[in-house]
Amino acid sequence: MTVLKPEGVVFDLDATLVNLGGFVDWKEAHTRAIKAYIACGCPEGMIHRRSERGLFNMLNSVRDEISKSLPESELKRIQGMVYDAIESCETEGVSHCQLMPGCIPSLEWLREHEIRMGVATSNSQIVAVQILELKGIRHFFTAVVGRRPELRMKPYPDQILKCFEEMGVEPSRGVVVGDSVKDVEAAKSGNIYAIAVSSIFTRREALEEAGVDRVINELGELPGVLSVLS
Repeated sequence: MTVLKPEGVVFDLDATLVNLGGFVDWKEAHTRAIKAYIACGCPEGMIHRRSERGLFNMLNSVRDEISKSLPESELKRIQGMVYDAIESCETEGVSHCQLMPGCIPSLEWLREHEIRMGVATSNSQIVAVQILELKGIRHFFTAVVGRRPELRMKPYPDQILKCFEEMGVEPSRGVVVGDSVKDVEAAKSGNIYAIAVSSIFTRREALEEAGVDRVINELGELPGVLSVLS
């Protein structure tokens, strides 16, 4: 896939801009999410079956299931309560995480070239903003789209498309930068150019199978790639 001169870049957060995940007790977050769903009246058996593939897969899978029988308002209420239940686990990692290598130079290059920037992340909306502010990079981003009850999370394209909308950039003139297969799948389902930052958590072969357009070793390589696109 090719793209004309990019007008906007949407970044993932964890393992792309910062290294948050290693400082979060995801096991506890998973447990809290299960309890919150059950407390909201969701069938316990269904919740436990759908929890077997991990926290974020469960959040998407349960949402898909309950959307079949509940009105949108109730769906959003339940998702909101579950998201609130796990947010404090992520908050504990805010003060510990660090910027990924090459982050600041890449963001400065994008700003110098008048390319708008946004963040679309499966992490908490509040936590995402806290991290960007704490690390002194919030001012680079026109939009930040974290977990919102009304949006499906990656690998669905909802968050990324919403981010481009809030940035005022057509997705066809944008680029998505992330580290995971879900980032790539979300970008490609929106027909958006996808760049993956190599991670020890994701096999390059899996990224290629997902349709990634370019893989880079670290964020500092991004300006060089975008210069070619430009």
